[in-house]
Amino acid sequence: MVVAAVWLAVAAVVGVLIGRMIRERDRQVPPAPEPPPATDAETHARTHRVHGRGRQRRS
Repeated sequence: MVVAAVWLAVAAVVGVLIGRMIRERDRQVPPAPEPPPATDAETHARTHRVHGRGRQRRS
């Protein structure tokens, strides 16, 4: 019973230490750069090119 309690305590301590190491490592990753601003052509470009029913069947 004592051995099981010791193993449980060791596992908990190791889990906490590994969790802290992972959190610290993730904190050091630089943030992703922001995308460049849109150009005038991209800002004024049409996004919806197909109107109505789209592709129609031939008779």
